[in-house]
Amino acid sequence: MVYIIIPAAFLVISFILMYLYAGPFFKGLPVLVYHKISSTKKPDFLTVATSRMREHLEYITKKGYNTIFISDMIDYIEKGTPLPPKPLMITLDDGFRDNYTDLYPLLKEFNCRANIFIVAGFVQTPDNLGPRAEGEFMLVEEAKTICKDHVQYGLHTMYHQSYHKMTLEEIDEDMRISKKRLDDLGIPYQPCFAYSFAAYMKDDAVKQKAMFGILKKHGVRYAFKVGDRLNKMPMKNMNRLLLNRLHMNGAYSMFKFRMALFGFIRVVQRFERILK
Repeated sequence: MVYIIIPAAFLVISFILMYLYAGPFFKGLPVLVYHKISSTKKPDFLTVATSRMREHLEYITKKGYNTIFISDMIDYIEKGTPLPPKPLMITLDDGFRDNYTDLYPLLKEFNCRANIFIVAGFVQTPDNLGPRAEGEFMLVEEAKTICKDHVQYGLHTMYHQSYHKMTLEEIDEDMRISKKRLDDLGIPYQPCFAYSFAAYMKDDAVKQKAMFGILKKHGVRYAFKVGDRLNKMPMKNMNRLLLNRLHMNGAYSMFKFRMALFGFIRVVQRFERILK
């Protein structure tokens, strides 16, 4: 029993100290990643209830966070353009249609900005209609509408394939055709990429370096993985192709959401595992 009590007590004390003292002094950029925002589907690992998303936006607005675009982050890093106080980046992956039907009205209501890493081949057009295996995705006109004010886009592969399972030649072609499709559809995007399935070849340094070269060849200057950590500011010394995002699990309570926002979700999860 003592082997459980001592580590648990240590974690509790560490957690309290971090909550009280570390958070306000830890200069970091939280980048949240969502997928589906739904008022009809049951919350799960990838689906956040629309009502809970409203709570998230209410909280960050009340606490004085300022949501930023990808372009704001780029200007901050490359040009030294100041970010607003308490910057926060909201991102979503894939381009599900509920990003338009459920999220977009909330963004307008709370005057928040979001960034969608869109799967180019899943954008629905007259010659490409119907739900895919992953669900229903935005129509091209819907995708164009929301990027007029509250949304910017980033790249997220052509058909949501894992680069970990693809050859370098296939990755090169995937980058080419995904950019071409968005260009052909008239959907603007930033020079930023999110790894599908969070697969960035961390166990194969040689292939990872080659993949980084391909991304740069196609004009990608920034790329995001999922690491459940904040990005330490001023972000000058970070690997710009391995930036961090915080996964927003639909089963998270508001307490866990706040802990993720502060960069403490790993501590909470470790504590939960010890108690089990």
